[in-house]
Amino acid sequence: MLSTLSPQDISRAFSGAYLERGRAYFRDGKVITLEIQKDGGLIAAVVAGSGGNGYRVYIRLQAQPGGGTRIEGECSCPVGFNCKHVAAALLHAQAVSLSAAPLRVAQMRVATQNPAEPALPYEITSWLNEIELATRPPKDRDAPSDDVPQRLLYVLKAGNVRPPRLEVHFFTTRLLKAGGFGKASPHYSVLNAQPNQPPRYFTGRDKEIVAGMNMLRSMGYSHQGLSGEEGARLAAEMIATGRCFWETPESAPLSLGEKRAAQPVWTMDEQGNQRLTFEMSLPARVLPFSPPWYLDENARACGELDTGLPDRIAHALAGAPIVPASLAGRLGKALAQKLPTTRAPLPQTLLEREVNDILPVPCLRLFSVELPVPAYYYAPPKILDLAQVEFDYDGARIGNESTVGVITRRYGDELRHITRNPIVEHSHENELLELGFFFADTINPSLIKKYKDAFTLGEDEDWIDFCLTDLPDLQAAGWRVEMDASFRFNFAEVEDWTATVEEGSGNDWFGLELGIQVDGQTVNLLPVLLKMIRQFPEQLTAEALAQMADENSDFIGHLPDGRLLSLPASRVRGILSVLVELFDKEANPERLELSLVQAARLAELDDAATGLRWMGGERLRELGKKLRDFQGIQPVVPPLGLKTELRGYQQEGLNWLQFLREYELAGILADDMGLGKTVQALAHLLVEKESGRMNRPCLVVAPTSLMFNWRREAERFAPALRVLVLQGLSRKQHFESIGDYDLVLTTYPLLPRDKEVLTGQEFHYLILDEAHIIKNPKSQATRIVHQIKARHRLALTGTPLENHLGELWTLFHFLLPGLLGDDKRFRKLFRTPIEKQGDSERRGLLARRIAPFLLRRTKAQVAKELPPKTEIVRYCELGGAQRDLYEAIRVAMHEKVRLEIDKKGMNRSQIVILDALLKLRQACCDPRLLKLPAAKRVDQSAKLELLMSLLPEMLEEGRRILLFSQFTSMLALIELELAKHGLAYVKLTGDTVDRATPVSRFQDGEVPLFLISLKAG
Repeated sequence: MLSTLSPQDISRAFSGAYLERGRAYFRDGKVITLEIQKDGGLIAAVVAGSGGNGYRVYIRLQAQPGGGTRIEGECSCPVGFNCKHVAAALLHAQAVSLSAAPLRVAQMRVATQNPAEPALPYEITSWLNEIELATRPPKDRDAPSDDVPQRLLYVLKAGNVRPPRLEVHFFTTRLLKAGGFGKASPHYSVLNAQPNQPPRYFTGRDKEIVAGMNMLRSMGYSHQGLSGEEGARLAAEMIATGRCFWETPESAPLSLGEKRAAQPVWTMDEQGNQRLTFEMSLPARVLPFSPPWYLDENARACGELDTGLPDRIAHALAGAPIVPASLAGRLGKALAQKLPTTRAPLPQTLLEREVNDILPVPCLRLFSVELPVPAYYYAPPKILDLAQVEFDYDGARIGNESTVGVITRRYGDELRHITRNPIVEHSHENELLELGFFFADTINPSLIKKYKDAFTLGEDEDWIDFCLTDLPDLQAAGWRVEMDASFRFNFAEVEDWTATVEEGSGNDWFGLELGIQVDGQTVNLLPVLLKMIRQFPEQLTAEALAQMADENSDFIGHLPDGRLLSLPASRVRGILSVLVELFDKEANPERLELSLVQAARLAELDDAATGLRWMGGERLRELGKKLRDFQGIQPVVPPLGLKTELRGYQQEGLNWLQFLREYELAGILADDMGLGKTVQALAHLLVEKESGRMNRPCLVVAPTSLMFNWRREAERFAPALRVLVLQGLSRKQHFESIGDYDLVLTTYPLLPRDKEVLTGQEFHYLILDEAHIIKNPKSQATRIVHQIKARHRLALTGTPLENHLGELWTLFHFLLPGLLGDDKRFRKLFRTPIEKQGDSERRGLLARRIAPFLLRRTKAQVAKELPPKTEIVRYCELGGAQRDLYEAIRVAMHEKVRLEIDKKGMNRSQIVILDALLKLRQACCDPRLLKLPAAKRVDQSAKLELLMSLLPEMLEEGRRILLFSQFTSMLALIELELAKHGLAYVKLTGDTVDRATPVSRFQDGEVPLFLISLKAG
């Protein structure tokens, strides 16, 4: 066809400029390689471009009906169609055809030479031109023509055609700024685009690949199929882009790997059918290229296979069809004739035998299916439980619905033809019918298509009875039973029962898990039992459990994997009776988190569940037995070193504190102010010291204003205790000797400063006085007291915590973590229902839960044990600038009084003495009472601070308070503080009564606070 190509054909195909440049390229020898196929109708070439890279050119020549030849040329250059490179290749091919040269040549531009010198041989000039091209900087074949974010993706899939080919699907996507590709969209017109107008996002390599695909299409191949040598070349180009994927663009891109050795072998199925496969060290798919390729889908890698056979023969063998057993011999002979010199494997020929004396073994498959429900029904899908019967003929399985009379199966080198026994098969089917089964198509005829001749039973109870009673009998009679994972009545066999106890890090809580052994594996039984409890009535008593057990010999539970459990009522009833009391719908269904006080439930569980194997928790189980057998709080002999006689309620407090210590518990002593919480705590510590248990110091954290009181009370009532007060700058010199004392006193403000010392020391007791100070769980003091290590913990407070549930949780979180759950859970279960919804049931439940750990007595409750009048002297220690002011006045007035006495004598110096005492009293009350310049610079008042720490607490207890002062100006200062705290009061001065407006929480006429001047008469 090249020989008949006319100049007019060439002029019609190219523009004048492209044709002229093509001639120049041809003359300069820029056509690097050339290949002419199909009698000159197809031409492939590589032409050197101006940038130093070679462009791939494909030309198709078609004879026109009216005469002449149509020229269609594609090029990987930006022009793409009938460009100067196509013209150069066509002219070179025409010249080669006319000169009868070899069809494949390598022609390069000849270097400029001296005309007098003879031309160099063709091989040398070609080699020199290749060197010249190699020295030029290559053009990036993987960069698009323009800087655009769009990219072309290639997706390879296995084609379902003969001979086998790979399908190529094109997608487009965008490059993401963070790297990688965005969502891909199919692109169906890639191969139909105009060659001279390729998309801007095409790279040079994309243009070459598309041109190659179009070349294959023009040669008569499927426009999207890859195979053979050209398919391998194009696939390699696609993979080199980094944008080639297997089956889906959402997977990882493919990469080229090393060669892998492969051995062609014939594999055989159970019916004796054979297929030729390539055996490799790693599992991989074989791709229909020449030579064949492997595709490792796990590694997303592919490459050539080294089969030891010629490439084209290996490629042909890879496309072998499935060979039936009856044709294996004939195919083997044909292959031996076709490949006499090639060591290709031949299919195996089997011996055939007729068998008619095998009795079938019945096999029962149990499964459940979800029946489709029309969308307009708004109902959950219906589950149908089914049974299918198959028969096993010496390893060959066939369904009862099959009409095949002879089963063909391979056994080694033998192919057996087994004749079925319909009489025995029907007898086995009748066994199921006698047990109540019926054909499922009577319920749903549509099942005929998918589950022909499947059986079913009626209700769930029928299936449960069958699985527990009849199924074991069938298995004993020789039936083989298979249960799919979908089957709803798959019962597991319990091999062992266990209870695992895990203690918390703080020894204040523990976790309980109940387990069973099923198939050698431990299964958590707790979710099963809790799910059963959820199905019971809320008021589930022991009598109700006993009645349920009598009505049903077994409880049916559901395992997480869908299997059922048949749990003996005699064993489960006792466990459920214990769990019902611990059950909480909001609790963790996998594990019970219990406080230490609930350790008694372990003993109850041990008694209720006979044969339960315990794992861990020996100490807790022993504690549980003590709590279970608890006969009440035992009286304690007061310590010998206590220098006072305890009142009756104080003795009870000591007994209660010793009870908490004995059972390793903690609590809150919340007696009213004035009932002697400090004395009870000191008596308790003395008992610990005299018993020898106090081998570590005890730490008391209290407000600064109470340091003096604790020190004085300890000296007065428990002088045997060695007391260390950590206060002031001098405290640091005692840090090293903390362990030498019995009682260490510190304040809340000093906790952050002394944190490292206090958290590094181990204490016997940690006592928080005025413990409501740590009401904020996020405060520094609260976080630090949690970190202090102590065997026992105790809180003292006079605040009625029932009205402050947030403070209550904070204290118990410090004392007994886990008793009230975490903050979020406590809010949901108690605080919100009680405070916002007035839930009395929840309030009662909370009161019962904390009752063992909270001891509160009011003065009204113990009034008979109190004297008619109780005087409580609360000492207040001056500090800081107020103390300095007092000392300055004392020294100055002492000198003034001394000089006055020396001058006038004692009797005539009374006025000066009284003036000195007045100033000292005023400095003690509040420096603002003094008319001295130095006093105006002092803003501290220890008495006022102590007063304002006591008043809110006393008012919340419902007390009525009379507050006296000789200084009316002091009452004015107190009024200012009361206004800041929103406290209502009545002020009595002289003969008039000034009443302030009460705050909203007091009704009119119920103001509990009276300010009275001693000068009021």
